[in-house]
Amino acid sequence: MIFLDVPFKEKDHAKSLGARWDSASKKWYVPHELSEKTDAFQKWLAPTLIDTSLANFDAQQRTLASDVHHLNQGSLDGTGLSLSFGLTAEKAQKGATLSSVLKEVQYVLANRFPGAMWVMAEIANLNERRGHLYLELTESNAQGQTLAQCRAMLWASQAPRILTQFETQTGSALAIGQKVLLLAEMTFHEQYGFSMVVQDIDPSYTLGELEANVNNIRKQLILEGIYTQNKQLTLPKDFFRVAVIAPPAAAGLGDFRIDADILQKTGLCEFTYFYSAFQGESVESEMSAAFEAMQSLHSAHAFDALVIIRGGGAKLDLNSLNKYTLAKHICLAKLPVLTGIGHERDNTILDEVAQSRFDTPSKVIAAIRQAIFSQAHLAQQHWQHIDQASRLWVRQAQNHLQQLNHGIGQNSQNLVYRWKNQLVPLKHQLERRCDAIVRNASQTITQLNQVVNAQTSNKINLKKLQLQQHHAQISSESKRVVEQKRQQMVQWIGFILSSGPKTQLNRGFVIAKDQNGQPLKTAQQALKSQTVQLVFMDGTLMARIEPQTIIQEPHQQSNTIDTIKNLSNPRNYDEPSR
Repeated sequence: MIFLDVPFKEKDHAKSLGARWDSASKKWYVPHELSEKTDAFQKWLAPTLIDTSLANFDAQQRTLASDVHHLNQGSLDGTGLSLSFGLTAEKAQKGATLSSVLKEVQYVLANRFPGAMWVMAEIANLNERRGHLYLELTESNAQGQTLAQCRAMLWASQAPRILTQFETQTGSALAIGQKVLLLAEMTFHEQYGFSMVVQDIDPSYTLGELEANVNNIRKQLILEGIYTQNKQLTLPKDFFRVAVIAPPAAAGLGDFRIDADILQKTGLCEFTYFYSAFQGESVESEMSAAFEAMQSLHSAHAFDALVIIRGGGAKLDLNSLNKYTLAKHICLAKLPVLTGIGHERDNTILDEVAQSRFDTPSKVIAAIRQAIFSQAHLAQQHWQHIDQASRLWVRQAQNHLQQLNHGIGQNSQNLVYRWKNQLVPLKHQLERRCDAIVRNASQTITQLNQVVNAQTSNKINLKKLQLQQHHAQISSESKRVVEQKRQQMVQWIGFILSSGPKTQLNRGFVIAKDQNGQPLKTAQQALKSQTVQLVFMDGTLMARIEPQTIIQEPHQQSNTIDTIKNLSNPRNYDEPSR
């Protein structure tokens, strides 16, 4: 470290050239990155001072090498490890006390790092107690493996100045996950171990890390050939459906919706909102989900544009949006993307790849409103032009129609007068011919009427005579048929009355019944009953049937059937001859 002898009145000049202040030694010094460019600091450098600094540095190097040699030469015996640190009072002992070893480490560290030095690290944890700021610093490789870590402190006496300067230049407070460049003094305590005391923080390094991340994303998108893909899309001249991705309950969203809700209520434009975090670890996952939901609706019912808005915030807070995945979503979007993130001074990779960038959410909705109003104004101008042109055309048509009407009136009167003169003689001639035709037709009709009357009267009289004859014949024949049927019915009634059981008994027939009084129709039934009832005209007798062969008389049975058939045929009973 090269110290400078800077008078108090020249401290601002030295600081502007890049000199740093070492609070431990209360001196200004040349930072490490300017150690090879000391020409600007020659006026504050003394040859003896430079030589002394170099000599001190060489002595520190030799002391550290000697200490390491002593540590490596520690001998092992049967009872334990013997360490030699040049402590003459303890050489006779078998080992050194822990406090003496740690004090020697403290001495070596103080000689090796007599002043503060700039250290690059990442903040892994951050706590504040009684105004003091306690940090956990870490360094990781590209695979995320931790290479080193230690504790650091920022005392309350310097914390307000350093933190205010950092927040002023970066726009954000010191937070976990930030990469910082610290001017720190190395300290070692025998009870609390190694730590660093922070004396200053370089905000430009943190901002440079953010810019480097943006540059890497930009190079990757350019390499893939999609960096300007969304910019090549054309903004619609009018907006009817707009998708909006914004953090919920954000002030910027409220400013946006002041005008957006008016446009939606009036039916001029429909806004569909998708919500996502814009700060923190969940930004990438939530915004990717919002993009996917928007794309699904866009496939079903297309949006005119996608708006990504967020209110103003610290520059480091906006670093959560500098993600390759989010930038690629915008580049590959099938609709133009409009961003309104932060303020005019803020810029993210999302703003770079979007079709249009606006400073604030209010300016985004103002542009949409202006486009809608411009189209409405243009439509109004077109309507006025159409209205004026149509009115002029109507007036011209009316004038033309008036001329045509006047010409038609004159021509029609002339034609009517001319045709009237031509039609009068034709009318008289037609009337005469019609009268002659009517007279001839009347005479013809009268003659035909007389002929028809003469021919039809004879035929009518003949038909009347024939009808009278037919009527007399039908009347006599119907009376004969009725009388014949009446006589036939009388015969049938008599036959029916003479066919009852009593009549048959009076004729000498006997009815055979079983013990239950049921008539027996066959000899087989009589054999089964053994005892039968014989009903005569004047009484009933009981008879016993002796088993014997049944004698059938076929000829008698046949005669009986024929008799029944003859009796059932009405034609056999005195049918009158015709």
